[in-house]
Amino acid sequence: MKALAAAICGSAIFASSVSASDKSNDPASPSAAPQNWTTTFSTEARYFSWRSSLVLTGDGSSTPGKGWQFYAPFAVQLTGKPSEVLSLDFTVRGGWVKSVQTTSGHSGEVHTPTDTVVSGTATYLGIQGMQPFVSLNANLPSGKSALFGNAVNARMDPDLVDVSTFGEGYNVGPSLGFNFPITGSLFITTSVGYTWHGNFTRETESPAFPAGTDPQVIAELTPLAPTQTISPGQNVAYTAAVNYQIGRLTAGLTGSTTWETATAIDRIKSFQPGLRYLLALQSSFTWPEKFGRTSLSASFAHSNRNRVKLFLDEINAFGLVTEFLDSNSNVYRVGLEHLFPVGDLQIGPTGSVLYRDRNGYNADTLQFVPPKTRWSAGLLAQFAPNAAMTLNARFERVWTHENENPATDGGKIDPIAGGVIPSSTVPAISGAGWQTSFGLNIKM
Repeated sequence: MKALAAAICGSAIFASSVSASDKSNDPASPSAAPQNWTTTFSTEARYFSWRSSLVLTGDGSSTPGKGWQFYAPFAVQLTGKPSEVLSLDFTVRGGWVKSVQTTSGHSGEVHTPTDTVVSGTATYLGIQGMQPFVSLNANLPSGKSALFGNAVNARMDPDLVDVSTFGEGYNVGPSLGFNFPITGSLFITTSVGYTWHGNFTRETESPAFPAGTDPQVIAELTPLAPTQTISPGQNVAYTAAVNYQIGRLTAGLTGSTTWETATAIDRIKSFQPGLRYLLALQSSFTWPEKFGRTSLSASFAHSNRNRVKLFLDEINAFGLVTEFLDSNSNVYRVGLEHLFPVGDLQIGPTGSVLYRDRNGYNADTLQFVPPKTRWSAGLLAQFAPNAAMTLNARFERVWTHENENPATDGGKIDPIAGGVIPSSTVPAISGAGWQTSFGLNIKM
């Protein structure tokens, strides 16, 4: 499940995303001796492919749409305790992606580094029963925000691939929070964060080139395509988390509320998302007698009504008004997996389901997405040859079913999307695909 897998594409950074120091540093023990610095490096090779029921008959083709993506994220984390009362954590994330869609009439591809994400967290451990911390997250625009010519078609559904947008502007997100180690088995975290999103450019109407067009001609003409300046809204996020462990059961419940200002295009306010709520559960149970471990994850996301442009006529806009009906969707996700131990190897089944009840706006990717039901089932494995290295693999089959005409469901998505973020509406696609990944984690 993409959202719960914490894809590290580096598109939008929210201050609530890093709300506590790593509990592996044992912050519940202020008297613990200072430790040496620990460096952890992780990377994966992820491959996604999909084939849909979407047939674009307008160009005379009867071939269904299809596409694929290769994504190689990486992360480097440095953690340590320079003193008995201070814990520090620094992380850098980045990656490289190639995304290709070969749907007839809508083919396009792009390959680029993703944006680079850097973060740091400092936790003070000198207060009994309370550990204040401060975090700072930043997005550095090393990817591509504007795609020209046919490359614009390489933006694909975020429920089918990990990376659906390839870059944005500078983002800076400070946050302040508190850890409360109530007991040895109960840990509570609260935080508040603010994220400033910098401007970036996005293409408007990029010219389409016929198949077989000389690449040199495309390279010469596409930079002349017009662009617009996108000014994403700034947001404030409040987060609370409860983690509990009793015997073989571990459970964590996280809730967040995010408020965001209006997004502007060329300095004109065009759209403001409603107040967003997220509730997520992560739990696992270790069975006796080497029967392995079962993990359950679930989440629910809801957004209040948006503020949208009200047009006095076809040209003149009145300003932003609260929409009469909530065009946002409720999104439900559930994931279940079980790992059986076989020596140093753990292997077992995994599955998930996602349900979006109607059209919705994805504020993380600045995209409108249609109602959808998504299922996945597959196999995952982890191998730890020693304490410093872990290898992991995942192989899943994905099925999706969407409303084939999103404009008639909710009615307001296409007009809104067309006037807010260019090239941001995801077409309705029902079909199937594959997701595979191979990863490496090294701790030094």
